[in-house]
Amino acid sequence: MSSRSSSSRSRKKGTTVEDAIEQKLRKKKQQEKAYQDKLEAKLRQKKASSSTNYDDEEEKLEEGMLEDEYGNAYGSSSKKKSSGDSASSSKKKRKKKKPSSSPSGSSNSLNNTDGQPLFTKGGGDVRNKPPPSLADIEAARQASVDPLRAAEAERENDKQKVNPKFADLHETGQWGGLSKWEKYGICVLTLGVIGVAVWLGIQFGGGGGDGGEGGENQNTVVQTRAPTMSPSMTPTLAPTGTGYRLTTGLTMMKEISPSIALPNNPEALKGAKTRSGSTPQMLAAEFILYDDAQKLSVRDPTFLERYALAVFYYANGGCSGDWITRTNWMDPVNATNHCGVAGGEGKWHGVFCNLQGRVTEVKMNGNYVTWKLPREFVAFTELGTLEVSDNRMVGELPSEAISMPKLFTLLLNNNDFEGVFPFEVVKQGAASLDTLWIQENSQLSGRVPTSFCSLGSITLDCANFLPQPVYVSPDSSETTFVADCKAEPEGISPREYTCNTEVGIPVEKPADAPVPAPRICGSPAAGT
Repeated sequence: MSSRSSSSRSRKKGTTVEDAIEQKLRKKKQQEKAYQDKLEAKLRQKKASSSTNYDDEEEKLEEGMLEDEYGNAYGSSSKKKSSGDSASSSKKKRKKKKPSSSPSGSSNSLNNTDGQPLFTKGGGDVRNKPPPSLADIEAARQASVDPLRAAEAERENDKQKVNPKFADLHETGQWGGLSKWEKYGICVLTLGVIGVAVWLGIQFGGGGGDGGEGGENQNTVVQTRAPTMSPSMTPTLAPTGTGYRLTTGLTMMKEISPSIALPNNPEALKGAKTRSGSTPQMLAAEFILYDDAQKLSVRDPTFLERYALAVFYYANGGCSGDWITRTNWMDPVNATNHCGVAGGEGKWHGVFCNLQGRVTEVKMNGNYVTWKLPREFVAFTELGTLEVSDNRMVGELPSEAISMPKLFTLLLNNNDFEGVFPFEVVKQGAASLDTLWIQENSQLSGRVPTSFCSLGSITLDCANFLPQPVYVSPDSSETTFVADCKAEPEGISPREYTCNTEVGIPVEKPADAPVPAPRICGSPAAGT
């Protein structure tokens, strides 16, 4: 009976002890939470207080004068007091209504909820060290509680600050911080740059023109200086005016014509059409520089092409009336564009152009064209087809006039050309040549190189050209040239290789052809 009652008392006593411990733990947690709230309130109050109050609070913290609502002192001096005299500490505890205790048996209220110190004291006299501020304590607590938040705050501090003048432009694409006058200044500066660029383009890009229709007295303002060994420090203005057009135009014409066919001074061209000793080149140059209604600039790529057509007209029977058809050619009253306008109106007979106004085809076959092929045809750099077959043309073929880079079809058959055909020069210059007809020119000869094996069609008088004999064997239709082509490493031969055996029939001018009025058409210069 006594043992049963004693066991019951022991169970009740154990329950009472456990409840007391649990109650103390709850009070401890409440005390810690109250302290954290107190600390946060102090931080908020510190941010709003003046610098004088800030210094006072730090001095109190250093001297241990900061106490919580239970009378516990915190700071460096409080720890010294707590470790000095145990009797006075016990007496101080008895004066408190609700003493504070911790599960570990020691109190350190500067620890956070995880038990980590908010700052370290180091060695020596703590008064010799700058005391930590409440902001540093809170920052240390936040860093220990949430390292991600601390890293994010550090990245925000490291971000490059955007100039406030362009903040809105950087974010939204709209001007923001600029004032009205600053915006006006930027606009004026931009317009000034554009104006300077336009002025430079006019001065150095030939905007002043080459005279055009503005009269013949607009000479160059500044005379051209003699060339120097070193470049000038500042660029000179592009020469303009009729004087520049006449001088430069004549120089360009002399580069593609025989040197003795043109004078050195453009003034000597005036009146050429009234002098019996004029050359076709002089008549053509006078027309282009002085009389032509088109007034082409010397920078126009069609300038020399039109000059070459004018030489062809004066030298090869157009002026003398030998041509059977010469529609729109060199109208002395109103010379039209040789390419014509929309619908082909005004186009010169036998001349065809591309959309850029460059001559691409000259087809004058069967038109009773006389004299030599003009070397001025070298100006037709875009020419793809040249057909002057079935005419009365004579003389040696100028290699520069039949080796233009884009020449594809060359028909010279049934004329009176003579001399050696320049096969190598033609193939080197006219790499795209595909069709070559040079038959029925009894005085024309030469050796056909294997570089012509790749052509599509070749027709010639095989008896006048090497290699000989003409055929491999009497009963074979394969020529020696074709056999040589097949023996080449490429093993190719022309798709059509024709040996002509017929005799050309000279072209006759119709009996009812109109007879032009007598006019000076020029006489070729000696040796040309």
